[in-house]
Amino acid sequence: MREVKQKANQITEPADVWALERYLTQRRKDIDNKYDFRSSQLTRVFGTLLYEGRLTEEELHGLKEGKITIMRSCAKVLSEDVA
Repeated sequence: MREVKQKANQITEPADVWALERYLTQRRKDIDNKYDFRSSQLTRVFGTLLYEGRLTEEELHGLKEGKITIMRSCAKVLSEDVA
């Protein structure tokens, strides 16, 4: 929100509105992709959240160990990509 408000406050020309619209559209696509809650994508979503520290393994308690293993693997791959 802060970043969008800052960008909106910097608008001085009509073309700047379209730049803000492009930014918001891209952010929406990023968020939609990140939080894809179709059942086929949940292990990837939870793996990403584990990697980001937004979710802990304790919070996954109750899920099947196989699914948790996949989520850990996803988090590990993401951490290796950054390194």
